[in-house]
Amino acid sequence: MQPVTASPSRLTPAQRHFRAFGRRLTRFVEAWLTRTTITGSENIPLQGPVIFAGNHASTYDAVLIIAHLPEATELVGPGDFKLLFPAEHVIELAGIVRIKRATLDRDSLRLMSGALEAGLNLALFPEGGTWEKRLEDVKPGVAYLSHMHHVPVVPISFGGTYQVWRKLMLLQRPEIHIHFGEPLPPVEIVDRKQRAQALHDYSLMLMRHIYEHLPSEDQARYDNAARARYRAELVADAADTLSDRGMDFSVLAEFASKPNLISPLWRNARLPLKPLARHDRFYPAADFVIAAERLCSALNGEFAGYLNYRLGDEKAAQALDELDALQQFALDAHRSGHKLKFMVSETLVD
Repeated sequence: MQPVTASPSRLTPAQRHFRAFGRRLTRFVEAWLTRTTITGSENIPLQGPVIFAGNHASTYDAVLIIAHLPEATELVGPGDFKLLFPAEHVIELAGIVRIKRATLDRDSLRLMSGALEAGLNLALFPEGGTWEKRLEDVKPGVAYLSHMHHVPVVPISFGGTYQVWRKLMLLQRPEIHIHFGEPLPPVEIVDRKQRAQALHDYSLMLMRHIYEHLPSEDQARYDNAARARYRAELVADAADTLSDRGMDFSVLAEFASKPNLISPLWRNARLPLKPLARHDRFYPAADFVIAAERLCSALNGEFAGYLNYRLGDEKAAQALDELDALQQFALDAHRSGHKLKFMVSETLVD
C-alpha cells in the first residue's frame, strides 16, 4: 500500500522541492550509511487526517519522518531555542511548524488544528523532545489533538537513533529500525472532569505501543531512566570535598548526565556550562561561579520553564537551590585558590 502524495497547501513550492530532495537524500543515506529495517508500512493510512506519533531520541527521527511519511503531512519541531547548524536552516527550508514547548503556544496550536481540519496529517513526538527520559514522562499534546479533532493516531517506533549522528559521521553503518503500528482510535472522553487523566492514560498507552516494537537496547534506556538516581559533589584539587554540607546536587547531576538535556543550553545557547558538562578534569573555581550564575539567569529568563517542562516543577525549583549552593561553594574555593571538579555518579535502583 502506498500513501497518497498530495502536497500540503501551506508549503511554498521551494519548501516542497526541499522536502522532495530531503526524501531522496535520506533514502541514499539509509542505503549506503545505515542498515535500516522498516516494518508495518501497510499501517500508513491512504487518507488523512491522521496523527503520526513517534518516540524521539535524536533529530535524525525528524529526517526519517520527512522521508517516510506521506507528503500531505505537517511536521512539528522545537521553537524554544535555536538549533545547531545546519538544523536551524533545514527546519526553515522544510517549512516545519515550530512550537514553544514550555508555554501554551496558541499560534502553533492553531496551525496544527488547521492542518487536521483541512484533512492533512500531522507528525509529532509525544515525548516533547530528545532528552533522555522515562516512558511515563510523555506529554498530552498528541492525545489532546486526537480528542479535539477526532482523528486516529499511528504509533511509530524509531530504534537505534540515539546519538546516531556520530555513528554516521564515523561510517559505522548503525542499525536503524522503523515500525509503523496499527492506528489507534481517537481519544474518547466521557467525563470532562476526568479529561486530564484520560489524556495522560491515552498518552501512556501510546508510548507503550511504541515501546513494544523498539529494539531491546532502546527499551533498556527507558527502563534504566525510570530506575536511575543521580548525585554529584564538588571536589577540590587539594582532595577536599566541598559539597559535604547536605547537598547532593541530584538535579544538577541528572541535568549534567544527560547529553540531550544539557546540550541545548551548552552548545545551542552557548552558555558557559563546560565545567558541568565535562567531568573529567578540574576547572578554576571561578568557572563554576560563572556557570552557576549564567545558568540560573537563563532558567529565570530566556529559558524559563526549560527544566519544568523536562523534569517537572519540583526538580526545576530544586535545581535553582542547587545552583545557589554550587555558587557559594565555588566562591569559597575561589577565595582559597582551589580548582574544582564536578563528580557525577548514577546508580540504578530496583
